[in-house]
Amino acid sequence: MSNLPKHIYWAIENETARSIDALYRRKICILARAFSIPITLLNASDSPKLFGGLGLSKKKLAELHDQREKIIQQQLEDLQALFTKKHVEVSYQIITERPFFKAAINLVKQNENAWMIAQSSKKIGISNIVWQFIRHCHIPVYIAKEKDWQLPLNILAAIDPIHENDKTAALDHKILTTAIDIAHHCQANMHVVHCYSPLVLTEHSLQKRVKELHRDNFREAINAFKIDSNRTHLVSGDPVEKIEQLCETLDIDLVIMGAVSRNSIERIFIGSTVEEILPKIESDVLLIRL
Repeated sequence: MSNLPKHIYWAIENETARSIDALYRRKICILARAFSIPITLLNASDSPKLFGGLGLSKKKLAELHDQREKIIQQQLEDLQALFTKKHVEVSYQIITERPFFKAAINLVKQNENAWMIAQSSKKIGISNIVWQFIRHCHIPVYIAKEKDWQLPLNILAAIDPIHENDKTAALDHKILTTAIDIAHHCQANMHVVHCYSPLVLTEHSLQKRVKELHRDNFREAINAFKIDSNRTHLVSGDPVEKIEQLCETLDIDLVIMGAVSRNSIERIFIGSTVEEILPKIESDVLLIRL
C-alpha cells in the first residue's frame, strides 16, 4: 500500500503569499506530476479583517467584499492556469471562515489520503498558521521553504527506533515507507538518520552498551527496507545540531519526520527536536503523524 497522497491542498493565507513565488509553485507542481494527483488551492478571504473596523454601512461593506473576492478569485484563476499549462489538475476554494487554519482543517478532515502544504520563508519564519497545522491537522503537513531543488532530490528520513510503544514503531515504519515511495516516484536519493543524545556516564562499558543499543535498534528498523549502508547514518550528539549538519553536508531537499498524538483529543505533540529544527534547516519538511 502506497503512503503517497492522492490529493494536495495548498494553504495560501495572506496577501504576500498570493503573489505566488515561482519556487513554491515549481515544487508543488513537481510533486503533483510525480504522484499524478490533483491540487486544491485554499485561499483565505481577508475582507473582514480589512474592512471590519471602518464603521461602513452594510451596503458599502458588501460592495467592498465583492470587489475583494473578485480580485482574489482572479489571482487564483491565474495561478490555476499556470498549473494547467503543466498538465496538473487544479481547483480552488476561497475560505471566509475564521480562523483560516481551522476552516482549512475542517475542509480536509474527510480526506485521509492527502497532504496539507504550507509555506515558510526566511523573512516570515515559521508562521503561526504553520504551527497550527502541525498541532491540529490530522493529515501530513508539508512545510515548503525557500531552498531550491536541484534534481534528483535528496531526501532524509529521520527515525527514532528506541521504541517506547508500538505506536512509535509504526510511525518509524510509515516514515520509511513514505520516504521510499517519494524517492521512487521522484527518482530521488534517500538517506536515513537516527540521532541520539549520548548519556554522560563515567563507566565506559555502559557508554558502549548504550551505543550498541541504538545501533542494533537502528539496524533492525531499516533492515527490511534494503537501504544502502552508505545512506544510513547513526549519529551521536544533539539531534537538532547533528540533523542540521547532515542536511548541509548531504544537501538535503526534504526531511521527513514524525510526531505522535499524546492526549485524549489527539492534539499533536511537538517534540523539542521538531520544534527546534524547523526554523533552523533550509530543507523542506514533511511531518507525518499517526
